[in-house]
Amino acid sequence: MAVNDMPVRLLRCERIRTMAPTGAPQVVDALAVAGDRVVAAGPLAGLRERFPEAPETDLGGGCALPGFVDAHLHLTMAARDSVGADVSADVTPSADRLAERLRAAAATLPAGAWLRAGRYDHVRTTGGRVVDRHDLDRWVPDRPVLVTHVGAHWGVVNSAALAAAGLTDDSPDPRGGSLGRDGAGRLTGVLYEQALFDLAYPSLARRPPVIPPPGEDELLAGLDAASARFLSAGITSIGDAMVGPDELRLLQTARARDRLRQRVTALVTYPHADHLIAAGIQDGFGDDWLRLGGIKAFVDGAVAGLTCWLSEPFRGTDDHGMPVVTPEELTDLAVRVHSAGLRLAVHANGDRAIALLLDAVEHARGRRPDITTRHRIEHCSVVDEAIVARIAALDLIPVPFAGYVTFHGDALVDAYGEERLGRMFAHRRMLDAGITVAGSSDYPCGPYEPLFGVKSCVTRRTRAGRVLGAHQRISTGEALALFGTGAAAAAGEEGHKGRLAPGYLADLVVLAADPFEVPPDELDQIPVTQTWVGGVPAWTS
Repeated sequence: MAVNDMPVRLLRCERIRTMAPTGAPQVVDALAVAGDRVVAAGPLAGLRERFPEAPETDLGGGCALPGFVDAHLHLTMAARDSVGADVSADVTPSADRLAERLRAAAATLPAGAWLRAGRYDHVRTTGGRVVDRHDLDRWVPDRPVLVTHVGAHWGVVNSAALAAAGLTDDSPDPRGGSLGRDGAGRLTGVLYEQALFDLAYPSLARRPPVIPPPGEDELLAGLDAASARFLSAGITSIGDAMVGPDELRLLQTARARDRLRQRVTALVTYPHADHLIAAGIQDGFGDDWLRLGGIKAFVDGAVAGLTCWLSEPFRGTDDHGMPVVTPEELTDLAVRVHSAGLRLAVHANGDRAIALLLDAVEHARGRRPDITTRHRIEHCSVVDEAIVARIAALDLIPVPFAGYVTFHGDALVDAYGEERLGRMFAHRRMLDAGITVAGSSDYPCGPYEPLFGVKSCVTRRTRAGRVLGAHQRISTGEALALFGTGAAAAAGEEGHKGRLAPGYLADLVVLAADPFEVPPDELDQIPVTQTWVGGVPAWTS
């Protein structure tokens, strides 16, 4: 039997959790799929009777769920980073190991070529001390070096890199960023926000980036490798959270060559918004594989990088962090994007930054109340009751870090304090206020595995075993929904992603065990055995 001229296939599994709303079948053992869509879900016997000629595929034991949707993950950045060295704390747990890894990576490069390294964690690798240009000069003296922090909002370069970028002790700070200096005013090699973006991030740079870009074949290979990792974690859709022309070209090339393995919604960086507006492109432009997800902008810096903008300073300091935009610039952008029918996806971590963004959105909504596009707050980390109430009133979709309590929590206590951390990543408080909340890893800033984020949201337990904000815990079902209909809604796709129900995409993940029956502390240990995209197997263990 066929549906809409497409043959029907049956997929059976020991248990399928459709994540359908209350009142619809939520646990079944079979799906009927036509093309890339689910046409029915229910008991296998009933679907066999309804579709007697449909071939069957056995997904085996375990539990099938809708494929995970990560609303904010840096896919094309991961592709670019794969060309460089990984210096995350897991592989460089000390300064000596960091030096060894940088030297080894440099030895593989042609003479004079840039060495890029990413995911440096100054807390876990160098005990809270930030390496500087002099460290990098000793370790790799013969080429320019950039080491980017795991939060991706600051990095460190050596003297050769400063020279290549034309930066001297007399160079002024760029608007929206700063150059690290010692007590005598000399450059330390640390580059904050726009200073880093200008050097290394083409989608945000205000000048041609200094670091030569990798070649297309290298980037496609990096995209293949990153996509395979994400598929192995059950991720079937990604909101790529920093896309400029170069990144969009890479995604389009991958799509044309059948090498785009996840569905991607592109968050295009704000310097390119006017080009989209002039072309008349509106929210959702594209198809089920590659589409526009919104306009990405920034109000402040990073939580882990300690550059977010706070009403109360970081503990033990008078440092409130930093905004990277003026109120006038932010309001102007909000009005232009909202009035064009495009979706705002604005990075705001600190409570002062979030409040400024809410002011801008309220102003834009006041100018054009007839436009009902639901805008996003990327990260939305530090909130209070007044902020939550304003988010609910504006029907915004926050996209908080799912895994940060477990991954970064121990390192954040000294800077934020336990009370403030109890108000951060406020999934429980926002859900209780009726707010749609999306799931996000923000990889490479945190682990990409959705089940790691689910465990963090359910337990609020750090790696050292400390519970931070027990009152913000949510249930396993609520945490899985963050990476289902919550993340889908952030891109306006909740009508066809995040459930295994008629009319929804046949994107699914098969787990070795049912997460609803696994102890919360073990959620991230459940093996992923299969990932399917559009009714087709995309990855198997």
